[in-house]
Amino acid sequence: MHVQLYKKCFKINGFLKRLGFFVWRALRRRLPMLLELDKRGIDLHSVGCLLCNDDIESVDHSLSTCKDVLEAWCKMFDWWGFGGMSNDNIVELLKGNVWQINSDVRKNIWQAVTWTCAYLIWKNRNQKFLKSKSWNVLIASSEIQVKSFESIAKRCKQKSID
Repeated sequence: MHVQLYKKCFKINGFLKRLGFFVWRALRRRLPMLLELDKRGIDLHSVGCLLCNDDIESVDHSLSTCKDVLEAWCKMFDWWGFGGMSNDNIVELLKGNVWQINSDVRKNIWQAVTWTCAYLIWKNRNQKFLKSKSWNVLIASSEIQVKSFESIAKRCKQKSID
């Protein structure tokens, strides 16, 4: 029992560390996107988006405005009752700048949701590119909700969270 609990806590703590590092890199636009790699002189056949192949793969496009990614964001905004995305700038989303939230606690929780959503979009993008796994918005959305809850519960000072 204790071993399983330890492994679960370690897994969540590892996720939080990866999540924090990802957000730090995304806010500074330091993610290895195809456009950024091309700017650094790496010879690529294409800089098109790996998910939709309709636009150039930049941080903003791949994490917020890609048509395949937008559906996941819309599900998160609907889940929170916000209606739709009001900002296509991933930096503003990750900073948690949403005018509908007036409570600091809810802002912190929403920030955890946006961070988790962006990270799992990034992770699914990489899996599609590296392992040829398909993108399924319904599965991704439920994974985002579960991981968001786990990260919020781990960071929260209250004993139980609904």
